[in-house]
Amino acid sequence: MTDVIKEQTQEDAHSPSGRKEITAERYLSPVVLEQEWEHVWPRTWLYAGVASDVSEPGEYFVFNIGPESILVSHSDDGEIAAFYNACQHRGARIMVNERGWIKDFVCPYHGWTYGRDGGLTVIPDIDRFSQGIDCDAQSLVAVRTEIWAGLVWVCMDDNAPSFDEFVGPLKEQIEPYRMEEMVVAQDQTVQLECNWKAVFDNFGELYHVEHIHPQHALIFDCPTSRTRLWKNGHTSVYIDGFTVNTRLSIPDEPTEMMQRQMISLGMDPEEYRGRILDIRKDVQKTRREMGPVLGYDYDLLTDDELSDIFQHNIFPNMIITLQPDKALIMRSRPHHSDPSKCYWDKITLVMPPAKDAEVKADLQFMPKPKPIPHERPEREEFTQEDVIAGRKTMDITVDQDVHLIRDVQNGMRSRGFQKQTLNDDESRIQHYHDWYSWYLGQ
Repeated sequence: MTDVIKEQTQEDAHSPSGRKEITAERYLSPVVLEQEWEHVWPRTWLYAGVASDVSEPGEYFVFNIGPESILVSHSDDGEIAAFYNACQHRGARIMVNERGWIKDFVCPYHGWTYGRDGGLTVIPDIDRFSQGIDCDAQSLVAVRTEIWAGLVWVCMDDNAPSFDEFVGPLKEQIEPYRMEEMVVAQDQTVQLECNWKAVFDNFGELYHVEHIHPQHALIFDCPTSRTRLWKNGHTSVYIDGFTVNTRLSIPDEPTEMMQRQMISLGMDPEEYRGRILDIRKDVQKTRREMGPVLGYDYDLLTDDELSDIFQHNIFPNMIITLQPDKALIMRSRPHHSDPSKCYWDKITLVMPPAKDAEVKADLQFMPKPKPIPHERPEREEFTQEDVIAGRKTMDITVDQDVHLIRDVQNGMRSRGFQKQTLNDDESRIQHYHDWYSWYLGQ
């Protein structure tokens, strides 16, 4: 059974109390979708994109969430700022491309022009506005912005808590991985036929892993995972890696999947016949020793962080899964009008090795730094049918989840289903939905 540590007290007046029912309605109802837009999305800090996409003046990207669109820009004075992507003339979307570089933001409808700082600079035929135009008052409307862990975060409510207060202790959990130094290796979005919370819930428990992810038993020990429940609806899970599922028979030799990972670290799998459970600790030692050789700095990471999987679910819709030199960012975004559709984003970040690293040539097994793309990869967009048919892949684990999640959504439509029944190992889902209900005022 998973160990659970709760990092909030029920006496806190600003936190939910009790176990709220998780009914089918919150996944199916258009009314609930509207309530979320009023009470959840504006009041929380949302991951908008990677900061490296706006590292130079003139670079921008667009973050679309439900019916809203937010423009993130690197201004001439070096600041990264966000604005609602709506022209102050007639409300047209100004930028429709996902990201790029631009001198000024020009509305394609009538040519109103805004600087990189959102200020209104040009109004064609301004003399036709007999009432006059106050350019300062008609500038793009700013959105609260924070840069942290190499990511851009936005909040649409000026009265919401600060970013630091919202994220809380998760900062010290994530910062040792130095995500701000990582680069984008893959960027994908799949359109799913399910509610955005259904897919997010899927990554909030390990109860399903032995049923649809059998490969995990060959490299992780999910039954001994540890869980933390944080204030503001965030949760974390810590899973031992470079081991096997200890509820099952322990193999005599490293599994094929484990062997590949060991060889990539310069370890000889033959040395571990009959001693599989020694691999995890030895991987920690090897990574610690090999880090400087390969150009990786592991000084801030604990031994467990050198071998294990640390996953942090950040309320309301974002997940960061961390390994020593890799981060997986996943995010669910609601459809603008259909509660049974959503978008699932997955960005893979990798740590580039130091350029001056000197790989020793006398190693029996030569470890190789992970390949780094020469250019930032473009985002791939596809449907769940593309994944199910094998035309696209997000990785074997996510593909398996995509196969199943539409049936979860369809099952909740049944007259025979009213509400979820969770076990103790699904405490992260219950904790998340307690806070979700709190935001909705339930």
